[in-house]
Amino acid sequence: MLDRHDALVDACVNGALSFQEFVDRYDNFPQAYALDGHESSESEKVLLKLYQDRVQFHFGVLEAISGLCREEDAAKPEYSRAGRFGPSEVVRRLNDFVKRSKGNAQ
Repeated sequence: MLDRHDALVDACVNGALSFQEFVDRYDNFPQAYALDGHESSESEKVLLKLYQDRVQFHFGVLEAISGLCREEDAAKPEYSRAGRFGPSEVVRRLNDFVKRSKGNAQ
């Protein structure tokens, strides 16, 4: 799962995958799989601990793309005040997040 979703993020930031296709395929990962451990047994929590950095990266991806709205709505003042962004801004934020994350991993 992590490899597959890492590849989706890379494909999106590299332009090989449209943002809409990324959102459709990413499908609220990692929350959809309860990778925060809230539904995990003790042995599952041990396993999650091994992949903690990779899982946290994907929670960061979710944060980077949060606030998404339609591009035409993003120009409306009420959406801006509510912290909403169109796909072009969200892609920029995702790219920035990935660059920072990869820079910290080295």
